[in-house]
Amino acid sequence: MKRRIAGTMISGIIAAALLVGCGSSSSLQGNTNTTESSISADAGETDISAAADNSSEADEKTMTAGTTVKIAFSGDKITWQQAVIDQFEKDTGYKVEINLIPSNQDQYSKIMMLMTSPETCPDVIAEDGFMVKTDAAAGRLWALDDALADWEDMNQYDPSILEGGKGEDGKMYGLMTSTDTQILYYNKNLLKAIGIDDVDNWQPKTWDEILEVAKKLKEANSDKEDFIPLWVWASTVYPEETSMRTFQLFLSGTGEEGAWPSQLYDEDSAKWVIDKEDDLAVLNFIDDIFNKSQVAETPAQASDASIWDTLKSENIKNDGVGLFISGSWEMAAYQDGNQYPWPEAEDVIGYASLPTKDGQAPGMTTVSGGWTWAIPSNANNKEGGVALLKAICGFEGSKARALYNGETAPRKDVAETEEYQNQSPSAVPYSSTQLGYTHFRPSVDGYSSITTSFSQMIEDVAFGTSSPEDALNTLQAEMIRQFGENKVEVK
Repeated sequence: MKRRIAGTMISGIIAAALLVGCGSSSSLQGNTNTTESSISADAGETDISAAADNSSEADEKTMTAGTTVKIAFSGDKITWQQAVIDQFEKDTGYKVEINLIPSNQDQYSKIMMLMTSPETCPDVIAEDGFMVKTDAAAGRLWALDDALADWEDMNQYDPSILEGGKGEDGKMYGLMTSTDTQILYYNKNLLKAIGIDDVDNWQPKTWDEILEVAKKLKEANSDKEDFIPLWVWASTVYPEETSMRTFQLFLSGTGEEGAWPSQLYDEDSAKWVIDKEDDLAVLNFIDDIFNKSQVAETPAQASDASIWDTLKSENIKNDGVGLFISGSWEMAAYQDGNQYPWPEAEDVIGYASLPTKDGQAPGMTTVSGGWTWAIPSNANNKEGGVALLKAICGFEGSKARALYNGETAPRKDVAETEEYQNQSPSAVPYSSTQLGYTHFRPSVDGYSSITTSFSQMIEDVAFGTSSPEDALNTLQAEMIRQFGENKVEVK
């Protein structure tokens, strides 16, 4: 059944979700496969004359430099971007050069390296929302305010949505392009087979209930080779997925309502936090599902750089996965015209939220974030970069991305389209109901370095190389090494 979402509701929901920005994953970019190529989508008319006239000599040069526009983002192949860039090239005469960073590589580090030199710097980059403040403060991003001041399309963005792309100085350094939530997906057929009757509305109330269901799934499907009762991200091969969709997601379900993000970062004292009770609750659960009950994927599966495509194209479609936790865009892969068309997907796959650990209020939890498009300070062709940014963030570009990736669109006009409201299969309608209890990653300096330590901690416990206590002690030592003892609070 197709469900409609009112455009005004979507606008309000995204406004809250994008205040901080998020998550990480190549899916957020739209899986993209070439290293250098031209792309395009019917982005409508692009007015390059609206680019800002910066007063500095360097910007005067780069605002008019060349007919090539360079863009860098992560993915395994170019998808929705192709039509947008083809039309952009046709409308403007620019040639677009794409630097596609494989999704199993660290996009942030790769783009950071490119941005250090004007000779290698892209003109447009995909910037994870949590990095905007840090990169802007370090002078790596170019302020967009003047360049976009006369662009009529800015009226399609709620002012609060635009906050997600602003730096500490209040200037806009990135234009928001997406948001998401994390969902506990489940196979209705497999749950029904183990005695759960109302599979259309299943919602576990505690972590223990998830564990018990996973154990039953394991026993009932013991004859299936490579069957995965419960998939959670647990490898440094997927650093931000493991940090955000496992460690931070589960951590947000510990403690009392309203505690987040104090279990991780105390905004009042500006200190990173080791909350031993809550951290160990997460790590002990990871230890249980991987090593004691063995209901999660194997370490080899968790660290396979191509596993997610295999799971989506084969295992999930063929009753090979019982439960899996991932982003709200995942079902878009099964829509007609996308990677793995599966019209019956919603007859098989159901949506739930991760419950709080013991069912304490509000009962369910999720984490959200968003991506932006930004222009680096070292960009050689800022005028072309502004023009391309307008194209990919314009009506057609934004709609193409939202429909392909199954994301919540930040533009009001896109959220009101019939195609967006009636897309199927899609978890977007369910995702919109989660944002009342969602949480956001700390958008503070240092996050980009410590987040890899979170994923390392989860991997060490999941792969059995460290006990929960030892892994947490290692994280504590690493926090102190990175930030200093006076910037780390141990509870």
